[in-house]
Amino acid sequence: MPIANRVLQSGLIPALQHRVSASWQLVKVEASFLCLSLVSARPIQLGISESKVSRTYLVLNLFGNCLACCLLLGCSGSGGEADSTPSAARSEPAKPPANNVAAPGIHYREAVKSVRIGDFPNAQRSLREHLLANPSDTKAMELAGDIASRQGDTPQAIQWYRDAVEQTPQPGYALLDKLAKNLMATANAYESVEILKQNISAHPDLERPRYDLAGLVTVLGLNHDAVKPLQWLIQHNLRDEESLIVLANPDRVQPDPEFCRKLLDRAPEDLRPHYALAKLDAEKQDWSAVSKRLPAVLKRHPDFLPAWALQGRALVSLAIADPSDSSRRKDLVEWATNKPAALETLPEYWTAAGMWSNHTGDHTAAVRAFTEASRLHQSNHGPTLSQLQASLRQIGREDESNRVAKRFDQIAGLNDAVKTFLERNSKSQIAALRVAYQMVDLGRIWEAEAWTSLAKSLPEDPVGTIDQAHLAIRARLRPDSPWQTEASLVASSIDISDMPLVTWDADVRNARTIANRMGESPVRFAEQAKQRGLLHTVSLAPEAEKEGHWIYQSTGGGAAVLDFDLNGWPDVAIANLDGAPMQSNSSPNRVFRNIDGQFFDATSASGYADTGFAQGITSGDYNNDGFPDLFDANIGRNRLYRNNGDGTFSDVTEEMNLVGNEWTTSAVIADMDGDGNADLFEVNYCGGKAPYETPCRSDATGKLASCPPLKFEASADRIWKNNGTGQFKNVSRDWMQPTSIGRGLGIIAGQLDETPGLDLFIANDMSVNHLWSTSSVASDDSTAAATRLTDLGTVRGLAMSGQSNSQASMGMAAGDPDGDGDLDFFLTHFAEEHNTYYEQVAPGLWEDRTHAVGLYEPSLDQLGFGTTWTDFNSDGAMELLVTNGHVSDTGRTDIGYEMPPQLFTRLESGRWQEQPNGSLGDYFEREHLGRALVTLDANLDGRTDVLITHLYEPVALLINESEVASESIGLRFQATSGHRDAIGTTVEVQSAGDKRTLQLTAGDGYMGSNERRLSFALPAEANNAEIVVQWPSGLSQSFSELEAGRDYLLTEGIAQPIPMNKHVQ
Repeated sequence: MPIANRVLQSGLIPALQHRVSASWQLVKVEASFLCLSLVSARPIQLGISESKVSRTYLVLNLFGNCLACCLLLGCSGSGGEADSTPSAARSEPAKPPANNVAAPGIHYREAVKSVRIGDFPNAQRSLREHLLANPSDTKAMELAGDIASRQGDTPQAIQWYRDAVEQTPQPGYALLDKLAKNLMATANAYESVEILKQNISAHPDLERPRYDLAGLVTVLGLNHDAVKPLQWLIQHNLRDEESLIVLANPDRVQPDPEFCRKLLDRAPEDLRPHYALAKLDAEKQDWSAVSKRLPAVLKRHPDFLPAWALQGRALVSLAIADPSDSSRRKDLVEWATNKPAALETLPEYWTAAGMWSNHTGDHTAAVRAFTEASRLHQSNHGPTLSQLQASLRQIGREDESNRVAKRFDQIAGLNDAVKTFLERNSKSQIAALRVAYQMVDLGRIWEAEAWTSLAKSLPEDPVGTIDQAHLAIRARLRPDSPWQTEASLVASSIDISDMPLVTWDADVRNARTIANRMGESPVRFAEQAKQRGLLHTVSLAPEAEKEGHWIYQSTGGGAAVLDFDLNGWPDVAIANLDGAPMQSNSSPNRVFRNIDGQFFDATSASGYADTGFAQGITSGDYNNDGFPDLFDANIGRNRLYRNNGDGTFSDVTEEMNLVGNEWTTSAVIADMDGDGNADLFEVNYCGGKAPYETPCRSDATGKLASCPPLKFEASADRIWKNNGTGQFKNVSRDWMQPTSIGRGLGIIAGQLDETPGLDLFIANDMSVNHLWSTSSVASDDSTAAATRLTDLGTVRGLAMSGQSNSQASMGMAAGDPDGDGDLDFFLTHFAEEHNTYYEQVAPGLWEDRTHAVGLYEPSLDQLGFGTTWTDFNSDGAMELLVTNGHVSDTGRTDIGYEMPPQLFTRLESGRWQEQPNGSLGDYFEREHLGRALVTLDANLDGRTDVLITHLYEPVALLINESEVASESIGLRFQATSGHRDAIGTTVEVQSAGDKRTLQLTAGDGYMGSNERRLSFALPAEANNAEIVVQWPSGLSQSFSELEAGRDYLLTEGIAQPIPMNKHVQ
């Protein structure tokens, strides 16, 4: 519309709908970092699963933005008094007048004067006369916009400002700023984003629009649009804690849902805020919700690339989760056909392409896609690096895979360092400095310098060399230094020129289906601890139940199964922790002897008298004499009890040279170096005195609450070599070189990867898990091979979740639930995290498939501890059992304190389904503070039973009363050419065309030790089974015609199995 006509038809008329109070001129709302929090009901959130007191999210006031304030407060009068001279921004450098600005005439001067005294009717009359004579005067257009804004006519103000911008060769900062603010007042957030970008481009030396842009795009979920502005601010010494945290990992910043819903309410025609809400759905792995929310967005805004990319990721995830649903694949192909060409400029597109290529088995195309994504992410995106290194390994490019894996490990270290900094209330100097050092390793020197500068200002955990550290890092910077060193861009060196692109309509590999099931039979347990005499409650200090828990009281409750008297019936040892940590004043751990299915307290008679502050218990024959021994993990001095073979134990801790006072949670006795002698591995948690001197409290209840473990320093794990002459030697520094120290809670030992030798998988709390792979290398004197344990957790896909989050790992299960002949793992985690299912997708390579198999959502409101995969009903398929219970009473209504256990069965599709608790037995209908979970056949009926410990509640002995679908065979093992416990023995069972693989592992997860027994079902039509045993020594041995319905002892090198107990029904 011509300017003259719009002057006549606009709001520039004498009649004002309302007057703006003169007091408004006293309110100068600045575009500051805190302003945005006025808009949203909560500040921007970092999705970094953090505090164990309130594990929702860390909430930080990241950015403020006057533009967003306009959404709630309106922008009327946004120009303020200074707007009487349009575009005279205080922070804008002076510019020569533009050609289309008329010399101030009498009418314009009168209009300005009238605005200053608040006489808007006269201002409008004068300005109308001026614009009729000077229709191209952009200065007058801007003033007209100011008047419209003062009158509350925001749409008219926007039109005036837009006309002024379009007709001004170099729009001033203030003009663009007012346009952006008024756009926000009408909920045109995305157009406001574009104006902010234009303002930065037009005025590259100004800081204020960069703050505004960073604040706005983060609440909209467009996080990566905040990176460049924040980098500029850092490079110009305009740093702050919030900016640094966002730059450390932009993907951890969550959009503000309430802000986005307000945009939808105010401007329902713009559907793009649904993208931000869809990102929150994606964070919860609710891909179905994502796929339903975004199609309308794409239809209304076909050029909105972020929504296209997220929709593609959702469709890929849904198609992978249910390959049998052809409609999922059809939707994906349709999306790929219609996607804009420009979508390939987004890393998220390439990530989806890589995931689909992997799923279809085209790992070369996956490498191409993940490399493209990593390049766009500047090799800083953990999940993409993880998938890239795995895909490179799949196609045999080991060297490149290792380089990418190293980068991924560094990114994981950065994320953990930032989490630790936040858990320590952003006040710890040493925590901030550790982030800086991680940045140095990553080649991100600008951020390293900024973090070091921040560290110098922090009041806690001082570092004496902080000034020297800062100077050393600063010395590496010059004004022209790149944001990131070229050597750190590891994806750039990967040659993908001859690699194919993704094939969206490729044939899908066969769906993972369940191994042959031998019938349907319900699982059911009867809790019989009391009637069988197993009477024990894991005790805490008397005041704990009333006053709440210290962190050291929230763990514990270990249990071990062993046949210490060799009568053929499994006995049980259980922990106590009712004293003080680092002291020997707790009630003694207890051992119960099993005679014909009844348990008798043998603690006093046996001499098992550990009064340390107990955590886990493990069992193993450390001296190879045929009698299982006990090792107690304590907070303080650990204890080794030798089984004397006469029903008694002797404390040989000092005799065996086992020293130290650590917080040990779990342990394993196994022959790690293959010399025939059982070594000892201790899993340690938090170090120092602080965990026992630093209380935390629940905001809701005021009670003591378990502190987040990242508040405390980690304690390194230890390994003790059994020298075979009656003593252990600490070889931790010789055998292990950890890339990071974890806070361990669980352990599994066995032949875990594709290389020979026992391996160790450690579940760490809020830090990366460790997979210690054993190898032999030439020793220094070249006379003998030396043992090395190398942490391959990151390389093999077990260190973190698929989203590259280091979770609060606790319980662990190992088994072959999908029947493909290799070991998979299941780990339990904290409430509002998800438990994690790691499927072995190639030899020695695991992938987080939790969501794909249906185990994601059922665990979100649970806090899991002990867990197991076991075929409880002898139908040939494993069930998954998890015990739950919180560490603190947080007073929340959505997350419980006591929690019910869960049992899952695997469907033919490969997905898991939670069983209703009412069908499983009375115990499952109640809530508990579950801790350790161990398995045994307590009554020798061939069915696997379960023992679960709790806090404040007697242990539960769940006798398996399931109606079995078929008979089973139980196997026990005795090695002769190595350590007799035979840990790592693999068994392949064939019967009636059915084939299954089992492995004898140790450690067994969270603070427990299972009965050393493998059990498997035989098809009903089979009378016996053919068994192939691969012993740890490498010997392969076959056993034929084992009849169902009893247990056998298999001895290495002896052809005939020894029949043991017949299953009592």
